[in-house]
Amino acid sequence: MVFFDGFPIHRRYSEPLVETIRRHFFLRQYLPALSIILLFCTGGLKAQDDYWQQFVHYKMDITLLPIEHALVGDETILYRNNSPDTLYNIYLHLYPNAYKNSQTIKAQEARKFHRRLLKSEKDGGYIEVESFRIVANSEARNDHFSVTAFEIDDTILKAKLPAPLPPAGEITIQLSFYHKVRKHSSRAGYRGFQYDFGQWYPKVCVYDQDGWHAEPFHLIGEFYGEFGTFDVSISTPFEYIIGATGVVTDGDPGWEMVRVDTSLAEAERREQRKKTQEEIRAQSAEGNLRTVTFHAENVHDFAWVAGPDFLYEYGEWDGIPIHVLYRSSARNRWRGTVIQKSQRALAWLSEKFGRYPYPQLTVANGLLRGGMEYPMLVMNSSQGEKVILHEVGHIYFYGILANNELQEAWLDEGFTSFQTRWYMETRYGKWGFDRKTFLKKANWLQRRRPVKTNRETSRDALLAYMNSGHDEPLSRAAGKYNEPFSYMRNVYTKGAFFYDMLKYVVGDSTFDKICKTYFERWQFKHVNEARFKQVCEDVSGQDLGWFFEQWLHETPTIDYALGKVKKKKVGKGWRTEVPILRKADGRMPVEVQLITAAGDTLIQRWDGADKIGKVVFSTTSKPKKVLLDPGDAILDNSRSNNSGRTIEFMFDYPNMNYIPRDTYLVTWRPSGWYNEVDKFRFGGRLRASQGAARKSEIGLWYGSDSAELDGRVRYSNRVRALGFRTRGRSWHKKWKAALKWTAILLFSTANTCGMHRNTSLWSASTTQNCLATARIMCCVSTTRKATSSFRPGKPATFTKPTFATA
Repeated sequence: MVFFDGFPIHRRYSEPLVETIRRHFFLRQYLPALSIILLFCTGGLKAQDDYWQQFVHYKMDITLLPIEHALVGDETILYRNNSPDTLYNIYLHLYPNAYKNSQTIKAQEARKFHRRLLKSEKDGGYIEVESFRIVANSEARNDHFSVTAFEIDDTILKAKLPAPLPPAGEITIQLSFYHKVRKHSSRAGYRGFQYDFGQWYPKVCVYDQDGWHAEPFHLIGEFYGEFGTFDVSISTPFEYIIGATGVVTDGDPGWEMVRVDTSLAEAERREQRKKTQEEIRAQSAEGNLRTVTFHAENVHDFAWVAGPDFLYEYGEWDGIPIHVLYRSSARNRWRGTVIQKSQRALAWLSEKFGRYPYPQLTVANGLLRGGMEYPMLVMNSSQGEKVILHEVGHIYFYGILANNELQEAWLDEGFTSFQTRWYMETRYGKWGFDRKTFLKKANWLQRRRPVKTNRETSRDALLAYMNSGHDEPLSRAAGKYNEPFSYMRNVYTKGAFFYDMLKYVVGDSTFDKICKTYFERWQFKHVNEARFKQVCEDVSGQDLGWFFEQWLHETPTIDYALGKVKKKKVGKGWRTEVPILRKADGRMPVEVQLITAAGDTLIQRWDGADKIGKVVFSTTSKPKKVLLDPGDAILDNSRSNNSGRTIEFMFDYPNMNYIPRDTYLVTWRPSGWYNEVDKFRFGGRLRASQGAARKSEIGLWYGSDSAELDGRVRYSNRVRALGFRTRGRSWHKKWKAALKWTAILLFSTANTCGMHRNTSLWSASTTQNCLATARIMCCVSTTRKATSSFRPGKPATFTKPTFATA
């Protein structure tokens, strides 16, 4: 899925002080006692007797106007108050207003990171509420019990209710709106003749145990929605093909007219396509509209796509229809393959978590780079299996198990990133991708150059971030992260490894039960950290408070090291004592692997809680090798102290980005060139590295005419005492009969880890002929300001269109 859009701050709006005091007094006075009683009576949150959520029923009648890139619509919202509170106001999201001009909250936040939402403000969009009325359902026919007044602040509409809404009470909101569609940006908009509609209609804000979540649309973060029912009637020009959340209850979305017959030869396919286009043009020339009604239940959002260039394929999984819509330009890539990958995605998710509960799945060729998920509908830019698994996975995580993405993005982004890699490794082995197919298409160099698995690449990127000095807690609200890069690295990468390590702590079979129990207990409900943690503890029988606190609310470093291993012959066997040192603040259970001379492998686990621990092995064969964390499962910061040092020699292929964590890598490469003094100069170099921090190099070259032997020695390492981002570099070289030594100290100053400033603090050099020089040098290189920031000037003005009537 895609990223960067908002964070919540929970608060209540415009409620009488007496009501607030009453509620808070009740919670403080009685909730602890009730919680204890509930815990003993139900064994945790299994029965969910204290859970409630609001209900919303949307009815919409909308029309797309492609000539002016706009929607007009009528909307009726039935809102039922299932909470124990009396409500006095209602709040609606008007997401398109975030792209109205350069003064919106989202646009202002973008400028902080030298970004802009749109190339030009004339490309922007907005939503205008043309009429608005709230009716108390108990007095639906009495105008004295309705209100039409409202106020809009950025992307939030606020209205006072005509009368206090008590528990179990209902209101109806009736409104009409005009939506000027923006050029495609982020998740929605138009490009060419295609329209992607996400976050496009007036949508009720969530009210839960923390009150109203009436947050404006921010740069970083995503969404939070109330579950309910949607009945949406969409009218477009006849040539537009439509895909949407829900099932078709009336009308024709146009699928059969553009259905791809994969059994046809290319010439037959072209002839069929030509006849279809002629038929569509004839219908369009008569001014016919395409009107389709979609119905969806147990969803918290509704999205749709429309375009005249879509082709359609149909498939099924276990009786569930799969609809695939793609542009004609993507036909060779999407044809046949997306159906198969979607079937595998539904089978995998149903097996690991619970059967897919919706009546259909639509996979559309969206305009967004990457993908975006909505209930029953995903918009993907590519046919890649990883993208499909990720976005369809989001129908489970955030769709069916609906967390507040603004507050706890790790619950959905982390979980679906984890399950995507889990699937890819299950299907393709340790590589996490189809390496056989890749190698068939690879060139000579790609086939020989060593590469990392997907897991290794993600892990190394995460550890580099965690060691950057800019690490932030995983549980942080989206809008509280220092920058978008930190948000992404946390909720996607660290979030995925959170579930890997949870699986490691509780065990594979227990984790499988957690996944199924979590889905069964909380589907079609709002989830949060406490609810997920309760499921984990109920199923595992473990107190996991330390795990959740450490990995969600802190920024730990894990580093375990082997002590001096003691081997002793005891009778006919061997006794091996393995001391383990915890060298950092983080705690994880750590496995110890012993390999004997006979080839036997034994593994024991230490809880890792103390500073020093010990495990003891008894074997019949002599111990040969001991290794900590053999599966590299706990994000151990340094593997150099997990076993005896091993050295790996390898040819240094061009552009090789291979730095193993378990070995001391030495690479070699010949090199040579021609110049007027030496004629042919030839030689080679050796490079050595232990992880990404410590690097060294030695090179020798000989000139055929000059008979000079030159060389260079270089060393680079982090200087942790001066900060995580400080690095020292030193090199000595002999060149043209002169010896030269240079040392330099580099450090980074930054408020963010994505856009930082490198400063060369000090450097010194000396030469053989005693013309020694020492200099202090400060070279500052800052990130260039993006030229894409908004230019000051008048905001764009939009004129409301007028419509001719016959």
